Amino acid sequence: GDSLSAENPHTFRVKGDTAFVAHFDRSGYNVVSVHAGNGGTVEPNEGFYDLNTPVTIRAVADTGYHFVKWTDEAGEWLSAENPHTFTARSDTALWAHFSNIYRVNLSAENGRITLGNGTCTYGTEVTAAADTDEGYYFVKWTNEEGDSLSAENPLTFTVMSDVTLQAHFSNIYRVSLSAENGTVTSGDGSCRYGTEVTAKADADKEWYHFVKWTNAAGDSLSAENPYTFRVKGNVEMRAHFVMDSYRVSTSAANGTITLDREGVYTRGAEAVATAVADYGYNFTRWENAAGDSLSADNPYRFAVWGDMGLTAVFSGIRTLVTAVATAGGRVTGGGHYDYGSQVTLTAFPDSGYRFENWTAGEKLTVQVGNADLSYGFLLIRTAFDAYRANFVKEDGGTDVGVGATHALPLPGAYHAEGVLHLVNLGGYSVSVSTMTGERVLQFTADGDDAEYAAALPAGVYILNAARWKERYVARKFVVK
Repeated sequence: GDSLSAENPHTFRVKGDTAFVAHFDRSGYNVVSVHAGNGGTVEPNEGFYDLNTPVTIRAVADTGYHFVKWTDEAGEWLSAENPHTFTARSDTALWAHFSNIYRVNLSAENGRITLGNGTCTYGTEVTAAADTDEGYYFVKWTNEEGDSLSAENPLTFTVMSDVTLQAHFSNIYRVSLSAENGTVTSGDGSCRYGTEVTAKADADKEWYHFVKWTNAAGDSLSAENPYTFRVKGNVEMRAHFVMDSYRVSTSAANGTITLDREGVYTRGAEAVATAVADYGYNFTRWENAAGDSLSADNPYRFAVWGDMGLTAVFSGIRTLVTAVATAGGRVTGGGHYDYGSQVTLTAFPDSGYRFENWTAGEKLTVQVGNADLSYGFLLIRTAFDAYRANFVKEDGGTDVGVGATHALPLPGAYHAEGVLHLVNLGGYSVSVSTMTGERVLQFTADGDDAEYAAALPAGVYILNAARWKERYVARKFVVK
């Protein structure tokens, strides 16, 4: 029973009969040590275990580090599992390895990664970016399990572990159509980039009409309906329908018409027309384009159901021109006249009297005209409505006085329907000027009662006529 050696195998020299007994003991394989590299610790770090006993060790990484592998004392790789379980068969020494380097693994569906792939230390800020071909748009980033992470591209994040991300792109776009006062009948839905789409909308009511398509910002896109276009992105469009509108056109002679909405009205809207007569005229009635009488109301209120023509009819005011004479003569030419018409008064002296002059006004004290026996004028705003021929008595004889040779109407002129009418101006040199002195016509009259086409703008004009040494004082006439 004496102990001979603890070596196995045991070598010796034979010097006689020998008997050996080999002794084995179960109590005894010592896991001498478990070491941790930089960045972590191990649990436990040493211990004693019976032969073939399972041993479990755990590596605990420090913040920012992660476990990598187990190696033996020679540096040979043993395992990447943590915790690590093995069977104790001899004294064993193990090392736990840690790292703070992480992998950022990026990929793209229907695209390509342009930034962010690689490795970096814990806490590094990384920007991941992906791009794709024309016709595709970025949708989202997902993690390794397919969970949505972000819709931002590029995406910036801080690395705290290994990262696996996938960028998703799509070429499916949404066409969203709506209608104001209408209904979309085609074009709404989803489609691929480059697809030709026809958008169409119908009015909700028969008296509405299509105006235009607008985008989400309200900008006009097209006045076509249906409207065909190619999809190159998400589309949001609106069809606009408005109630039918109609125009009321107006006409008036000897007056003016005003409308409350510049002549354009939606279906059934109330219109208000107001007629204003020119000086010397009165409003009579309203007529339509066919000449049918509509109303004598002024203002005139009516509903608009279509395009229409509206005419205001005015009638001239007849004015009584009173002509009287003093003792010694008589006067003709008085009576009722329409506004703007020519009035000619003629004085006839009795025997033994002569004509002296014309006076006018309420008290017949304003001297007008001259000493001619005939006085002609236009019945306009500045005209008087009472005139008097003044006569004076002469001593003996039957002399009718100055101007007796002019018992006939004096030369004159008036304008009607684009024609200038001359009276007793044959052989005279005639000129026509505006009230500001601008000459518009000049010619020689070829007859006493001549007519000349003269399309003159509305206004008051002055006519001058002269023949040799004889001069005709200026006369006024009106163009309506």
